[in-house]
Amino acid sequence: MTRVCLSALLAALGVASLYASQPTFRSGVAIVRVDASVMDGNRPVAGLTKDNFTITDNGIPQTLDTVSLDTVPLGLMLLLDTSESLEGAAMRALAGAARGLVQSLRPDDAAALMLFADQVRLAVPATRERPAMLSAIANLSAAGATSINDAVVLSLLHEPTVAPDMRPVMMVFTDGRDTASWLTSDQAQQAARRSRTLIHVVELRTVAGSGTNFARELARAGGGRVWSATSASALRQLFGDVLNELRARYLITYYPSGVTREGWHDVKVRIKGAHGDVTARPGYFVATQ
Repeated sequence: MTRVCLSALLAALGVASLYASQPTFRSGVAIVRVDASVMDGNRPVAGLTKDNFTITDNGIPQTLDTVSLDTVPLGLMLLLDTSESLEGAAMRALAGAARGLVQSLRPDDAAALMLFADQVRLAVPATRERPAMLSAIANLSAAGATSINDAVVLSLLHEPTVAPDMRPVMMVFTDGRDTASWLTSDQAQQAARRSRTLIHVVELRTVAGSGTNFARELARAGGGRVWSATSASALRQLFGDVLNELRARYLITYYPSGVTREGWHDVKVRIKGAHGDVTARPGYFVATQ
């Protein structure tokens, strides 16, 4: 199969599947759920209420329905770079960080593991059982190039939830730029925007200025953050920080008013009467029915 055909097939599958995750309007009205974090530096800001948030949908102010700390179980996709540049101490540090993350999950959380180098492999499908995840992590090895664009899209198609009330989240780890994908970075970012999966990216930046625009754009499209480490030894702490941030996010709901149903909805979340930086998905897409 040619590169163009495979790219088109994956993109079509991705968009078709991701459309199914968007808000469904019945009688012209649907509830929209916005997953947002408020951080003061590296510290989550707790105790906020509906009075502390404002939301616009395509520039139109919306009336909030509810604001609460999101306490539903996580459906975590752990997407790990295993390319040859990580061979040795960096791979051992990555395995330790991933192991610590999995061991810190709650019993009702589910997790899946996808690995990428020059190829993408679903190592462990979504499960609440930890031994399979820990065994796969213990056997990580480094080899090959980096196909992060393909990995992101394929991971979004394997939403790691085992129950309908789970929050789909993804943690992506990489130490470099894409060198082997069939899909483009724009296609990966579009898939992230049109999914309902929250995406955080952890970068290992051992060379000054080695951070990538792709990591920042992917995290922005997925409503998450970029977490940067300058040493592999910092990965365990960063993985823990990401999990803590996931536990402290707010779920904001509203019924959209004054906006056209179909198409892209640009959503802006702001806080008032409190100090902190807000991170949330940039919007949602509703397909023509």
